Amino acid sequence: MEMTPEIKNISIDKVIKIFKEEEGIELTTEEAEQIVEFFKMLLTITVKRFLDE
Repeated sequence: MEMTPEIKNISIDKVIKIFKEEEGIELTTEEAEQIVEFFKMLLTITVKRFLDE
C-alpha cells in the first residue's frame, strides 16, 4: 500500500511570531511565506525518503 505524506500547513503568522520572539528578527509576510514553503518542501522530501526505506 502506497502512502501519500500530508504535511500540515504552518501558519505564516506563527512563523513571524516565532522569529520575532526567539530571534528578535522581524520578518515580512513574503519572507515568512518563503520559509514556510521551504519547510514544507523539506518535510515532504524527508517523509517520502523515510517511507521508501
